[in-house]
Amino acid sequence: MFSRRSTHAYCYYGGSTLNYSSGGMCFLSRYKLVPGDNLCVKMIGRHLQSFNSLDELTCMAEVKWCEPEGSNENPAFRIGLCYHGHLVPPKFRP
Repeated sequence: MFSRRSTHAYCYYGGSTLNYSSGGMCFLSRYKLVPGDNLCVKMIGRHLQSFNSLDELTCMAEVKWCEPEGSNENPAFRIGLCYHGHLVPPKFRP
């Protein structure tokens, strides 16, 4: 999930992770983003229910690129992110 503003904790958009590294990630979403946008990214899933702190599952990142993928009936975008800063939560590292 991602949000354009970290201050809106309950206003997130969906996406599916395609791959990730210690420096960033690539995901697929039906929402178009603009390079330079700053996002708050949260990891979600059934396997993450045991976490007590959202800090372990949240990271700030910058959109580096956004490429269309899919058809006109089913638009989708492949989006590349670069993490902000040196303090990347452990769950975002491969």
